Amino acid sequence: MRLRPLDSLIAPCLAQRPDLPVLHMAPEAAIGRLAASAIRASGPVPPESIALRAGLALRAEDVVGAGPQSPVLVMDRPPALVPGDVLPRGTDALLDPDSVQDQGAFLEITDSAAPGLNIRRRGEDLAEGQVILPAGGRVTPAHALAARMAELETLPVFDLTASLDGFDPVLAALLAALLEECGIRIGTGGMALFRLEPARETTPRLALQPGETGWLEPVEGGIRLEIPPRFDGALAMVLAVLLPILCHWTGARPFPQAGTLARKISAGLGSTSIALLAENAGQLTPLGIGEITLASWLASAGYCVLPPGIEGFAAGATLAAHRLAPLLA
Repeated sequence: MRLRPLDSLIAPCLAQRPDLPVLHMAPEAAIGRLAASAIRASGPVPPESIALRAGLALRAEDVVGAGPQSPVLVMDRPPALVPGDVLPRGTDALLDPDSVQDQGAFLEITDSAAPGLNIRRRGEDLAEGQVILPAGGRVTPAHALAARMAELETLPVFDLTASLDGFDPVLAALLAALLEECGIRIGTGGMALFRLEPARETTPRLALQPGETGWLEPVEGGIRLEIPPRFDGALAMVLAVLLPILCHWTGARPFPQAGTLARKISAGLGSTSIALLAENAGQLTPLGIGEITLASWLASAGYCVLPPGIEGFAAGATLAAHRLAPLLA
C-alpha cells in the first residue's frame, strides 16, 4: 500500500487557518496559554527607584571617601527605608545603618556608597515598552509576575481547545498532558479546534514513523486527527503533526535544543521519522529513529523530526533539535 506523505496532509490544514478565539485574562489565570499578541510593559518597572533592603537613603557623592578612619560628618540623619520603599528625591544609594554613628549634634558616616547601591533604579527591571512575551509564547509564572509588576491587568491569550473522545483513559491522560504543554485545554463537543479521535484503520496509510495508522484532515473550525492506539504513534502525531500546525497558526515556537551528534543518525527514505535524543554535556545521542520505546522516551531530553528525503546526519554534526520539556519556548 502506498503511504500518504505527511506534508500533503498538513498543507491544507496550514492553509485553512480558522479564526482563533482570544481571551483577555488576569496574568495568573493566563499561565499555560499562548500569547495572542506581544505582551509589553506599559511603563518602566519599577516606576521609581526603590530600596532593595533596609537602609538609609542618601546621595552617594555626599559620602565619597568615607571610612572608619575618615568618617564623613553630616548634620541630618538620612531617611530610613525598608525594601520596596521609594527613594526620596535627590538620593541614589542605600547605606547600611551600621555605617552611621550618632554623635548627638551630628552623624558620622563610616562607609562610602556608589550610586545605585542596594537600590533598583527606575526601569531597571523592565523598560517601558519592553517585550515580556512575544506573540505565540507560552505564559509561565515568571511572565505572569512580570506582567503584574508592569501593572498589566489582563493578557491577550488564545483560547485553544481540543476534544478527546473514545480514548483509553491512560492514553487520554497522556494526550491531555501533551496538549496542556502546548497551551491547549481539553473541551467537549464538535467545535474544538483540534478534534482527536482513536484511529480506526489498522493498516499503514501515513508516511510517519512511528504513527503509520494515524491521519488528519481539515474540518469546519479546525482539524481532525486520528491517533494510533499506542503511545509511540500518539507522541509522533503530536510532535510531527499537531505541533507544526499549532506553531503555524499561533506563532508559537518549539523549544530549541542544539548539540553535537555523538553518533550518526540514519533515516529511512520516503517517510517522516521521529528521533528521540538523549543529551549529555552538549552531545546528543539518538535513541532510535522511527521507533519509540518506553525506555527511550524516559531517557530522552529532546527530539528531531526528519523529513522524507533526509538520509541522516554524520557523527559530530551539529543538529538543531527541540526539547521535549518544555515543548514550546
